[in-house]
Amino acid sequence: MDWEKLAGEKGEAPPSGRFDRLFRVGKLGMSVGASSALQKAKGLFTRTDDEAFSRDQAAKIVKVLGEMKGGAMKVGQILSSDPDLLPPEMLAQLSQLQSAAPPMPYRMIKEVLEEAFGRPLEYVFASFDPEPIGSASIGQVHRARLEDGRDVAVKIQYPGIGSTLRSDLKNLGSVLTMSRVVIEKHKTDAYLAEIERAILAESDYAAEAENLLHFNEVLAQRPGVRAPRPLLEWTRQNVLTMELVRGQKLDVWLETAPIEDKTAMLARFVDTYAWLFHEQLELQADPHPGNFIVDSDGTLVMLDFGCVKRCDPAFADAILDIMDACWQGEDDRAAQIYRAAGFGKEAHGDDVFNARKLREYHEISLEPFLRDEAFDFASWDMRRRLQRFIFDWPTFIKLTPPAEGLLIFRVLGGIKGLLAKSGGRLNVHRMAVETARRRGRLTGEPLRSALLARAPR
Repeated sequence: MDWEKLAGEKGEAPPSGRFDRLFRVGKLGMSVGASSALQKAKGLFTRTDDEAFSRDQAAKIVKVLGEMKGGAMKVGQILSSDPDLLPPEMLAQLSQLQSAAPPMPYRMIKEVLEEAFGRPLEYVFASFDPEPIGSASIGQVHRARLEDGRDVAVKIQYPGIGSTLRSDLKNLGSVLTMSRVVIEKHKTDAYLAEIERAILAESDYAAEAENLLHFNEVLAQRPGVRAPRPLLEWTRQNVLTMELVRGQKLDVWLETAPIEDKTAMLARFVDTYAWLFHEQLELQADPHPGNFIVDSDGTLVMLDFGCVKRCDPAFADAILDIMDACWQGEDDRAAQIYRAAGFGKEAHGDDVFNARKLREYHEISLEPFLRDEAFDFASWDMRRRLQRFIFDWPTFIKLTPPAEGLLIFRVLGGIKGLLAKSGGRLNVHRMAVETARRRGRLTGEPLRSALLARAPR
């Protein structure tokens, strides 16, 4: 069968040179900036359609990041996972990066597979669908069938993606270096090391296969949640073959599910992540909706284990301790926990750990955990309130997290984004209280907390 003829030559290879990639990002930034300035100028003299303008700007960003793939596209995925980071009209466009991106030409995919297995593609698979079922930042996935009749999903890494990841990391390093007015050099270096570890780990598909084996065992302890089974004999460092999971992507499933089923699935999703973080001390650290499928049995299948975070137990407990301090109304204790956990700029005299201001911050950022009720995440206006808070207390931007928290807060942002987009209503307060109780971090009954009584309603 002439698979290459069937597939055609859609797609193109991403740019790989550091300066070429930096130039494209810079050109995109100047284009977006100039367009925004012109739009504001027009607004002085005539009525403008700002929503349509934002959609057009976002479409421009999606096109460039999708073509670049690698770390640049990964940043776009992270931005689109949290509705508090972007206006809704931009979010809708950038969300395309979560599940689809311009595919690579089939001839390149075929070359990668044949080089990886050392034989023609026809001698590896009984059939192979040239059209990808998904394409993302460092690879794309195709359906295939093995000679023994098993249907599989094959994730193929884009050729040369390793050099593009390193290019993006160097460019990111240059950007972070300029931020040292707020972040000390040692913390900036730690951030870069953590980001580099996570991104480069995603490019090792053999390691991801081992992660899949491990999380198959871990998730076997959780009813209704699992990971796909890898096929090690058909996996290489740049090719991952695993069972083909059929079903609906989680966000699509949530759109049509009855409210009771939706609430139960979201509770399972959140509770699984809390259990992984606080009790297993490890996370699947890329929780965008494209990485989850609900199969025909109603099981939640977690797909992507390229980015896995092994968590420091002291930091995981510190997060619970901060919430417990909030529940007990112990603002000074919360400030001490932040300092001990490595938050904040270390310059003497900075008012970073002001207990009263931290309480105001918690009333905004931890609101769902302070209210013993089914919280409406879709109407949670955290972004606007935080912007006003930072304007009133700019010192807050110096409360930078330790490197240990980078991926963990990325996970929390992704979870919050899914709950907001799906219109989820969950009592995450009770989930957090029970987790703290099991971990021995609860020092008193939360409902007596003065802070809880002050939480906005």
